[in-house]
Amino acid sequence: MANDLNEQLEQAVFSIIKQGRWLAEDWEAAGLLPGEGLRPLLPQLIQRLRDGDPLAINDDNALDLMADEITGALNALKPNYGDLVMRIDTSEHLIFDKDREQLRQLAERWKSFQGIRRHVRDLRAAMRQLKLELRRV
Repeated sequence: MANDLNEQLEQAVFSIIKQGRWLAEDWEAAGLLPGEGLRPLLPQLIQRLRDGDPLAINDDNALDLMADEITGALNALKPNYGDLVMRIDTSEHLIFDKDREQLRQLAERWKSFQGIRRHVRDLRAAMRQLKLELRRV
């Protein structure tokens, strides 16, 4: 079981490193101007994602603010669409407006990144618990 968890963790970490780099690239390509809350946090977040450090605990707030910015930008282009995009899978939505499509893809990238990030943390927690249980035996 431990070997299986190790393999899953290795694959998930590799995936989140790629997803983090792509999220940073997609954010910059979208050209969103960060709000006051995100502005001081964004440069370090983007740099860590580009450098392959996507799991920093101190980035949780910045990532939440990033989602708020994406949602707000999409809502500005089409009312309530940003909220919808953050709630459901929109990968099959046909969007002909270039800006809205770019932001929709950014939102999907953010959701994918956050999902894998949670998965990595869950795998780490499972490994810690397994080690504790094995010590008790």
